[in-house]
Amino acid sequence: MKLVKNETNNSDFGWIGRGIEVSGDIRFNERIQVDGKVTGKMTSENGTLIIGESGQLEAQVQVGICVVHGTLYGDLMARTRVEIRKTGRVNGDVITPVLVVEEGAVFNGAIRMGKEAASHLMSEVRPEEADSDGKRKIRGA
Repeated sequence: MKLVKNETNNSDFGWIGRGIEVSGDIRFNERIQVDGKVTGKMTSENGTLIIGESGQLEAQVQVGICVVHGTLYGDLMARTRVEIRKTGRVNGDVITPVLVVEEGAVFNGAIRMGKEAASHLMSEVRPEEADSDGKRKIRGA
């Protein structure tokens, strides 16, 4: 992974380039772009995850903002918003207060959004809300 320091506002920008495969948990603060392959978990309290067109994630994701141009297999929780662009593919459940899906994008999963989602985000999964794999159950699904 490459870490770039932006001179104008002192924020960090991480980048997982094409041809790079990462397996495990990734925690970041500001912003990261994935153009390679990630398997595991990606978490950030308020950071932005950008999945590039060549990016492939098989991961559980908890971030501030997520912009999907590539492919995500796994559940996604975003504190602020999720954007699935026209080249994006999401296969998993999404919890976010705001969802933007461009024409041509593919989304297969359940969605929870609005004020209820915002208050539910990043909370600990209680045993009665978890399925046998420990994933959060979506009510009404």
